[in-house]
Amino acid sequence: MKISTTIDIHSNPEEVFSWINEPDKAMRWQKGVKSGEIIKETPQKIGTTFKEVMEENGKSLIMYGEITDYLPNELISFQLESKIHKVQVKYSVKGETKKSIVLVESTISWKFPMNIICLIIGFKIKAKILDQTKSELSELKRLSETKMNKM
Repeated sequence: MKISTTIDIHSNPEEVFSWINEPDKAMRWQKGVKSGEIIKETPQKIGTTFKEVMEENGKSLIMYGEITDYLPNELISFQLESKIHKVQVKYSVKGETKKSIVLVESTISWKFPMNIICLIIGFKIKAKILDQTKSELSELKRLSETKMNKM
């Protein structure tokens, strides 16, 4: 399952990227992430491993991740794995002073039995994930633009 969306943000790419790159700041707009911890940090970021606890409707899901690509203020990619799926996510930030475009691309591979369920209602699951992603990006926009407007 592939999911992709973009958002325009009236803020510098460096400011926007800091909200994606810094775990404490990212948790403010990624509402499903209830906690996170760095397991092993590398100086170049690529290879850094981490754990996140996701929560939805009172249910928790533990995800283990690793940063697979990183360009400061431009790009961060990571892979995540849980008991129900594997996810590849890439956040790209492009722009100039006071204008950024954020592109989010995700590929989700479901494990059994979710892969069977997705054959039947995959379109609903994809729509729900896309709506959640857009909602989170709207919050990222609000936070990034609020900081920019105070300058």
